[in-house]
Amino acid sequence: MQVPAEGLTAWPPPGAEPVELGDAYGETLPDLGFAYGPAFRGLRGVWRRGEELFAEVATPEEAGIDPKPFGLHPALLDAALHAQLLTADDAAPALPFVWSDVSLLAAGATVLRVRMAPADGDGVSLEVADGEGQPVAYVGSLVTRPLGEPAGSASGAGELYGVEWAEWTGSSSGAGGSAVVVGGAL
Repeated sequence: MQVPAEGLTAWPPPGAEPVELGDAYGETLPDLGFAYGPAFRGLRGVWRRGEELFAEVATPEEAGIDPKPFGLHPALLDAALHAQLLTADDAAPALPFVWSDVSLLAAGATVLRVRMAPADGDGVSLEVADGEGQPVAYVGSLVTRPLGEPAGSASGAGELYGVEWAEWTGSSSGAGGSAVVVGGAL
């Protein structure tokens, strides 16, 4: 596990410039194909310093969730990753794919400060602190994967699974009927 060099107690981070988020949850993220419910609308601010990205997230009161029973509430961690979606230079949004070297250091935070920085390969490292800057978690590398076209889209790709009605001929009474068969590619 790596320990943050400067920590996240000074907030916003010294030398970091604020990033304009606009209407992130009402317009920008839905335009990218992401529609988030109240529990996942926790991004409060984003800053950039060189290749580093900083995010502040909090549990939305209107969501009615209590993150304290969790080591790290998934909605808070997901909200921190929205900073990447909103600041990505490329047109293809990406989703978390491979997590490496993950350590949970504290539990129950309701506010997070997150530092994201380039890691080996195509990954990004995450340093996660609570609202006071005390360490909560560390991710050595998170690799994302572009969000592809949905199955059955105009690209011609078929769906992996589907529902198909088939005539049932195996009845012991000899009477025919119908059955639902769920199987592989249609």
